[in-house]
Amino acid sequence: MAVTLVKHDLKYAEAMHALTSMPQVREALGLPVGKVEDTMNFIKRECVDEEAGKTVPRVVLDEEGQLIGVTALMFIDQQKKSCHIGSWLGYEFWGKGYNLEAKIAILDIAFFELGLERVFAGARTVNIRSQKAQEKLPFIQLMVEADFPEEHAWLETKERQPCVLNVFERVDFVQYRTTVELVKGSREDYLSYLLLADEDEEIVRQYMHSGELYAIKCGEQIAGVALLLALSDEVVELKNIAILPKYQGKGIGKVVINILTNLCQSQGYRILQVGTANSSIDNIAFYQKAGFRMERIEKDFFSSYAEPIYEHGIRAYDMLYFSKKL
Repeated sequence: MAVTLVKHDLKYAEAMHALTSMPQVREALGLPVGKVEDTMNFIKRECVDEEAGKTVPRVVLDEEGQLIGVTALMFIDQQKKSCHIGSWLGYEFWGKGYNLEAKIAILDIAFFELGLERVFAGARTVNIRSQKAQEKLPFIQLMVEADFPEEHAWLETKERQPCVLNVFERVDFVQYRTTVELVKGSREDYLSYLLLADEDEEIVRQYMHSGELYAIKCGEQIAGVALLLALSDEVVELKNIAILPKYQGKGIGKVVINILTNLCQSQGYRILQVGTANSSIDNIAFYQKAGFRMERIEKDFFSSYAEPIYEHGIRAYDMLYFSKKL
């Protein structure tokens, strides 16, 4: 089962109107009986609001391209790095798993494209079905009214009635979406990913076919790669780890390190080692936060590289090795 999110368009007006005209949907949304013209005006407003950066509204299509509902990121606040989510599905599509797929698709936009940190999901207290649907989502935090009293008060003022407040935190969503998958076929297709972390192709080719290569995946999409190379029966090196720019700074690296740590431990290794350049300030901080400690320095490691590497205005000369006991 898969859904596709597309931008609003007047061509969806009739199908959308038909779904919202069903009593079950209309009552859940608190909508009056309306006409197709009302739906057309709604679509036009959504398009205007998206142009203004206020919302990210999307039509939800099923596997056959049939409109089955609507989802949207609303009240986007870039300073707070948060927004609210609103969605509905046509009555005939309830209970078929589409809610989870639609939430994943719109939260991908919120967390990986907009760079938000949390997305609030509210429901009227009387809307038991909406609450139950949210409770089924594996990456949601429920009943957070006490943690976010201002958001809760704002929601109840907007809805003019009692509401419950839930939230999707990016850290939870990233944990749910991130996996690593062993690459068993040709590794040539992954060269461009490896070069994100190690710019010298000649050097990369010297080790890319050794050890175990893993594809880092966010859902079905490849978000990066990691290459583990055994140095002894007890020590394994994280020779290369690279995350695509779109997914950097979203917490995926931390999740992958935890996954690889558990994997190496299960394989009997006692120490996980990783090296990074003296110029890689962000990496140096990242590995220490992940539990690695400075092991040694190999001076002039990068002198064999064809082109000098600079980061933060600092030239990469030495390799700093960090290790973590498993």
